Amino acid sequence: MKKNLFYFTMFLFAASFLISCNKDDDDPIIIDNPVYGMQISGTATGGEVFAIDADQMIEPGSDFATKEKRDGMYYGIYYLTAGDIAFQNVLPTTTTTYGITGLADSTQTAETGEPFTYKRGTLVEGGSDVLTISEAGLYYIITDETSMGLWIMKINNFEISATGDLAEFVEGSATGATFKATGVDIRGAFKVRINTSWKIIAADVAYTGTAVSVDDHVRMVTSYGGSIDVMTPDGDDMTVDNGGKLLDFTFTWTPGSKGIAGIVGTTEEGEELPPLEYPEKMYMIGASVGGWTWGTDDIEMIPVNGNAHLFWRIVWLETGITDPGFKFCEEQDWGKDFGVEGDAVDGVYAKGTANVPEVATSGYYNVVVNLKDETIEVNPAKVYAIGAAFGGAWTASDPTLLFTEDAVNKLLVSPAATATDKLRMHTSSTTMTIEDGSAPVEWWQAEFNIIDGNIEYRGTGGDQAGVDITTGQVAKLDFVNGTGVIE
Repeated sequence: MKKNLFYFTMFLFAASFLISCNKDDDDPIIIDNPVYGMQISGTATGGEVFAIDADQMIEPGSDFATKEKRDGMYYGIYYLTAGDIAFQNVLPTTTTTYGITGLADSTQTAETGEPFTYKRGTLVEGGSDVLTISEAGLYYIITDETSMGLWIMKINNFEISATGDLAEFVEGSATGATFKATGVDIRGAFKVRINTSWKIIAADVAYTGTAVSVDDHVRMVTSYGGSIDVMTPDGDDMTVDNGGKLLDFTFTWTPGSKGIAGIVGTTEEGEELPPLEYPEKMYMIGASVGGWTWGTDDIEMIPVNGNAHLFWRIVWLETGITDPGFKFCEEQDWGKDFGVEGDAVDGVYAKGTANVPEVATSGYYNVVVNLKDETIEVNPAKVYAIGAAFGGAWTASDPTLLFTEDAVNKLLVSPAATATDKLRMHTSSTTMTIEDGSAPVEWWQAEFNIIDGNIEYRGTGGDQAGVDITTGQVAKLDFVNGTGVIE
C-alpha cells in the first residue's frame, strides 16, 4: 500500500514537470498589480504604492472655452510625509522606472488671485534620481507621457472664487486631510480653486488636442464645480443655501477615490449675514473688449449715481475675434473675478464664473452689472437725448430721442437739436433699477456729456458743466476712443 502511494505521488510530480516543460519559455512574466500606469512609491508614501490615474482636464493657451482630456496626462491627490518618492510606469508585462531631471520651483502669477508655487521637472527613463518631499501635506501630482513632464504642488488651500475666502489646511495624514474657511459671506454662484489657481500654465508644452493655433500650449485646469459634495474639473457653477447666515466651509480629503473625487465639501451655518457691501469700482476685461492683461486691456465701468449696486459701460463688441468673451472684477487682478452662468434671457445673464460669450452681431452694447440682483446685462446700447434742446420734455428714455448707430464709423448719433440750449443725454437698460428692483433709476443717474471733445461721465458726482448745442446740430459719440463731437 505504501509503495503504491509512493508511485502515485511520483507520477503526479512527473506529470506536473512535463506540463511545465511544455510551456513556452519565451512567454512574458505577468506582473501581479491591481492598477497599471504611472505610480509613485517611497518613504514619503509610507511604502505604499499610489497610482497617478485621474484624467487631467486641459485647455489650450489661446482659448478659454475649449476643455478636454489629454491622452497620457493624469494626476493624483495624495498625502505625503517628508521623504522621497520615485516614479514607475507599470504595465502588464513590464515596469519602467524613471528618474527626475531639471526639477525646479516655479511661481505662477498669470490667471491667479495670489502667486502660487509648484515644482516642475522631467521624467527620465531608467533614471534613479528620486524626488524629495520636504514638508508633509496633501499634494497634487501630474505626469504627462507626451512631454514626460512632471508637476507637483502642495495644496495649501481651496479658494471659494466668488468671495476669495480660503479653506486652509487644518490637519492631515495618510487617512485623510481637512481644510476649513469660517464666516464666509456667500450669496451667489462660485467655483473652488486649488491655491487660488484656475489652472497651471505650461507654456513650453505643446497642446496636442483640438488646437486653435500653432502657438497653443497646455493649461492644466485646477478649478472645480458641479456641486460642493461631488466636484468635477471645470464643472458648472456651484451654489449653496446660506439660510441668511455666514457659512463655515469644510473640505475633506479621503484616500481611495481618483483625484478631486476624493474631496468632499460641507457647510455649517454661523452668524447672521451682515448688510451687503458693494465695491467702489468695477472693471471689465477680455478679448472682446481689448484683451486679457490687467493694467493694459481692462476698462473701468461707470457707477450709477446713488445706486452703489450698479455699474455700466457702453462698449463696441466685435464678432469673429480670437478667444472672445469678457469678465469682471472689483480690482485690476484675478481672484474676485466673475462672469455669467447659463444662457441669457432677453440679454440678461445670471452672475456666475463663465466668460460672457461672444455677441451675435458687432456693434455698441450697454453692459450692466447689477450686484443686488446678481445679473449681467448685454444688450444693444440705448442712448437718449433729453431736455430743452430736444423739445423741452424731460421724459427719460423717449424713443423719439434715441441715438442711432453708425456701424461703419462706430458712432452713436443723436437726433438733431430742435432748439439752441444745453446738450443732455443718458443711457438706460432693463436691469438699471433701484436696489429693491421696483423702479428704474433716474435718467440723470446714468448721464454723461461731451466736454472738451471727450465723453465725460457723471458717475457719482454732481451736475456736469453745461454744453451748448444749436438748432440742427447733432451729437456724435465714439465710445471706442471715448470722444465726441457736436456738429
